[in-house]
Amino acid sequence: MPYRAITDLLGERRLVVVSNRAPVDVRRGRERRLVPTVGGMVSALMPVFKAAGRGLWIAWSGGEPAPKAREGVQLPPDDPCFTLRRVRLSERDVSGSYYGFSNRGLWPLSHYFVGRCQFHLEQWQSYRRVNEIFARVVTEELEPRDLVWVHDFHLATLPGLVRSTHPDVPIGFFWHVPFPEPSVFGILPWRKPLLEGMLGSDVIGFHVESYARNFLACVERFLGIPVDHDRGVVTLKGREVRIVAWPIGVDAEEFEALARRPEVQLRAGRIRRQLGSAHMILGVDRLDYTKGILERLQGLERFFEQSPAFRRNVTFFQIAVPSRERVEEYRRMKREVEEAIGRISGRFTSEGWVPVRYLYRSVPPAELAAHYVAADLALVTPLRDGMNLVAKEYVASRIHDDGMLVLSEFAGAAEGLPEAVRVNPYNVDDVAAQIRAALTMPREQVSERMGCMRARVKKEDIRWWLRGFLGEFRQRNDAHTVAVAVPTVAKRRRTSPRGSHPIQPLPRARPS
Repeated sequence: MPYRAITDLLGERRLVVVSNRAPVDVRRGRERRLVPTVGGMVSALMPVFKAAGRGLWIAWSGGEPAPKAREGVQLPPDDPCFTLRRVRLSERDVSGSYYGFSNRGLWPLSHYFVGRCQFHLEQWQSYRRVNEIFARVVTEELEPRDLVWVHDFHLATLPGLVRSTHPDVPIGFFWHVPFPEPSVFGILPWRKPLLEGMLGSDVIGFHVESYARNFLACVERFLGIPVDHDRGVVTLKGREVRIVAWPIGVDAEEFEALARRPEVQLRAGRIRRQLGSAHMILGVDRLDYTKGILERLQGLERFFEQSPAFRRNVTFFQIAVPSRERVEEYRRMKREVEEAIGRISGRFTSEGWVPVRYLYRSVPPAELAAHYVAADLALVTPLRDGMNLVAKEYVASRIHDDGMLVLSEFAGAAEGLPEAVRVNPYNVDDVAAQIRAALTMPREQVSERMGCMRARVKKEDIRWWLRGFLGEFRQRNDAHTVAVAVPTVAKRRRTSPRGSHPIQPLPRARPS
């Protein structure tokens, strides 16, 4: 699906993307450099801006002080196609809004880690103030026929703030993490203003249908606003807000192309030879408590305990990407992960074979693709995850329809990849059993399952996601309503790969 088809949906509208994170980092050395950040949103939207020839991205300036005057940076520097407007935030507001309310309040709440939640009035006030600062920048930059697309939980009240001053501007909002059910979300002291802020949008998107249903239930319960659950519509003040489920994809073509490169194939071979074992299991995660790395290691330890025949034949390779190193609990988690790896290695290492290899750093795309190609099994076991793109990247890289994916039932990706081996990451015996089941699965069954997953990942890629969500605005009129694709319900029932019970497909919007 070409990116031109996506820009055709915009027509003459300019796309204004608003996010906490900027698409570039400022690196200081002898001279100031702008380095593109690694992430799905950046790689997805850059070709859209290039095809459209214009666009605006509004984001926090990070550690680099933003200019006091209204000034934009033209990006990319060698061939500019959009403008980056950097938002200036004080250290106090970054601490209160980002490190405080967002990461110690909304993040654990959204992932059902209620015991980790910290709610402080001053941090909520900082969060609101940051959203107001972003809203002022957006209103300064708005032009007629702009389409505003706000991203993620850091800026949940922003749509309502923009709506209050620009009632006719089309606004989309995408919540990239899980949205919890009312019994969990209701813990939030400021649940009403957060929901009201999100409802300033015309379209609110989530990765999977269960998150969308949870949001509708929260609106109905805590705001008392009429909700049409069948249509996924909230009606308020003469407007209809459409709630949709659009699972984000990956650039499947890019990962497939990387996997086919001779140098990537050679690197994958070297990785396997260095491990010195018949099978390689791979984990790739940000170092975050939601990713279940400690629980995964406990399951791996149980696997080696229960399956001595696999010792010396299986090596687990964990890539952990540094995350929030300023936060003490993340530094503590790093120590706990390294201690667990040391314990497992101490118990099972023998005659040159080491059961666990560990890499604590960011990995460039080609190197990551080499690890995907090298691995017989990807162990993707978050305790809760909005989607998890590692699962889809691994599948896209299996160009020979080999290899297997063990996937947490609590990851959003599990709703779209029913052929993966499902696992409960909290159950160490289940983790051990499913590792064993995946490694001993007949080759024909592996090929059939992976072929189905690859076909779906390639079809529902990042362009499909962009086209689908932006398509929600295609027929919007000036009467504050938006015409949308009607969700379709698949008529065929798919059999669970584990054979226990059927999987009922969920309704999901499709591109018009």
